[in-house]
Amino acid sequence: MRFESRQRIMGTVDEVERAMLDERYPEFLLKHHGVLLEVQQLELKAEGDLVRRKVRYRPKPVISSIGPKKVPPEWFAFIETSTYDKKKKELTFSNVPTSNAISKMLVNTGTLRLRDVGGATERTMEGEIGLKLPFLMKMLAPIGEKIIQSEGLKILEGEAPVLNRFITEVLRKG
Repeated sequence: MRFESRQRIMGTVDEVERAMLDERYPEFLLKHHGVLLEVQQLELKAEGDLVRRKVRYRPKPVISSIGPKKVPPEWFAFIETSTYDKKKKELTFSNVPTSNAISKMLVNTGTLRLRDVGGATERTMEGEIGLKLPFLMKMLAPIGEKIIQSEGLKILEGEAPVLNRFITEVLRKG
């Protein structure tokens, strides 16, 4: 399933880029985002115009059980592995669940682009979410993909005001 999201961030492209790559941002995001229980920067490495990141996220579980089986919160945790290209103003990412069982079934990849829109920044994210379920459960894949997409977009929508706040309170005052 393909997805796309557009947001307006109240900062220049340079400010948004600096905020996204700032080592203080993950802790700020965790403190001010209502859905995330964990945000941990695992890697941040600049290589010329490319910045490689690995960030672990654990959002609040959206379901507590599937039938009689309890769903562990770790099933929702994932590691974003991404590369940001400063010349293109583009971040390519892959979100891989930390649970081996889930990571074999779920594919989530995409691209985030930053574009100047009169002093503010349009942040566009597009990508794909796919569930590879066993044959007898294949018919549930579109429902699961929709739920995952909806929850992912909630995280992204909740992050935009935090990013705006970080730019105002930390970058511009720092």
